[in-house]
Amino acid sequence: MRIGIVGHGTMGREVEAVLAERGHQPVIVTRGRPFPAGCTVGIDFSAAEAVPGNVANALKAGARYVVGTTGWAERLAEVRAAVEEAGGGLVHAANFSLGVNLFYRVVREAAALLTRFPDYDPYVLERHHRRKKDAPSGTAKALAAILEAAGGRRRKAATALDGAIAEDSFHVASLRAGGIVGDHTVGFDSGGDEILLEHRARSRRGFALGAVLAAEWISSRTGFYAFDAVLEDLARS
Repeated sequence: MRIGIVGHGTMGREVEAVLAERGHQPVIVTRGRPFPAGCTVGIDFSAAEAVPGNVANALKAGARYVVGTTGWAERLAEVRAAVEEAGGGLVHAANFSLGVNLFYRVVREAAALLTRFPDYDPYVLERHHRRKKDAPSGTAKALAAILEAAGGRRRKAATALDGAIAEDSFHVASLRAGGIVGDHTVGFDSGGDEILLEHRARSRRGFALGAVLAAEWISSRTGFYAFDAVLEDLARS
């Protein structure tokens, strides 16, 4: 397939390499130019503010779309409406790493178990490179949502503290330094001991592979999907 790459930074170049490995033809979409005709799917790792316009351009060209850009959650309903009105197809995720999406499932199971033991306070810690623009990361927000949905005593994510943390809240903390690709820790601390679940990205290739798998999957489908729908389908095949 011819697949458009929207945003040719670090992640865009990783996507380009994985597309070539898997026998696809990557097409770099230049900023300010229309989405190229003849591309079945577009993969977006650009900027949050550009996502709605990028999606609209791809829909006009009849292409399906994959969004790996983060920080545009407040525009999600708007983008979904545009995709559905056009009869298009889109997959989005805060993190396209296969490992991270499996990590979500592990955290969901652990949170459901540990809500029965209220002495264990949950928390989320994420670490990324100094150039990352959003904090907390989209992945940390997804992990926080899992903890909130578990319904424990501490069920409200707090990303900023002024004094001691509230009795019904848990902390979501961010660190930015150097070239950290992406580390996420979910902890459960009782004071007497601590349970840690961690995912550490060693390179960006895993993120790129997930986005390409999503592009292959959505190329023949219609609808608006989170990446877990892709994983569920691939796990059954």
